[in-house]
Amino acid sequence: MAIARKPPVEPRNARRIWRTPGSLFNWLFLAASLVTLGVVALLARLTSAMPFPSNDPFRAFGIVAFVMILLVTAYTLRRRFIRRLPGKVQNWLWLHIWFGVVSVVIVGIHENWQSLTQEFSFTLDRFTEAAFGTTALYALILLVLTGIIGRLLDIWQARVIAAEADSNGAGIERAVAEHLLELTLTIERLSAGKSAPFKNYCHTALNSGQIALLSSPNLPPYESADFQRARAVLNEHARLASSLRRQQRAHLVIRAWRYVHIPLACAALLVIGYHAIFELIQLLTGQ
Repeated sequence: MAIARKPPVEPRNARRIWRTPGSLFNWLFLAASLVTLGVVALLARLTSAMPFPSNDPFRAFGIVAFVMILLVTAYTLRRRFIRRLPGKVQNWLWLHIWFGVVSVVIVGIHENWQSLTQEFSFTLDRFTEAAFGTTALYALILLVLTGIIGRLLDIWQARVIAAEADSNGAGIERAVAEHLLELTLTIERLSAGKSAPFKNYCHTALNSGQIALLSSPNLPPYESADFQRARAVLNEHARLASSLRRQQRAHLVIRAWRYVHIPLACAALLVIGYHAIFELIQLLTGQ
């Protein structure tokens, strides 16, 4: 006769491991971006041409940066639209990070840092010249800066959620919400058929979460035991509700960042694409 065995139960005081394991793709994409940057920097140093964006090979460096930016967008495509692309989303994220940062440096080499050091100005002519070249540069810098901020916010969010999941005894947001529902049903069962002060106390405590500020109501002696149980459940409910709010706040911050970063990325890609196509046509026609 087969003996049914229950799965092992995780001890309540066991610490969960929420940290994402390291990825080989992190180092592969970092190495690829650094090699590309090294080749571009070496060619820029060895060339005898004047370091102007319209001169070769500096014009070609801009095309290289544009190709890298197109590869950076592959992360968004893989995550939101074309999920059949090979590899994990996390692996594409490393490409998104390293190629995005290095593309700014290559663009700086492409235009010899003139817009940031020698010809730093905010005039309309400056932003529209060379097929919006300066606009494309600043758009890329702003895009990468917001991306770095988003990465830092993502790390902060992960740490907040991991800390809450380790300490609340329930887990992440969805599990906490389910446990809160169970506690609410328990309170409703305990208050069913009880006196009005008992029910009012439970209702107020559930809505406010301020158990310590509420004074104990005058109850009949036979409701004392259930009231003590209800207070314990209400305290647990308030503790988990506070943990849930902190996790939701962390999600809200990163969601607000996406509302800024994604439209900025679309606008920047349009400007950068227009300038890159212009430069590519100039390169192919030999002008």
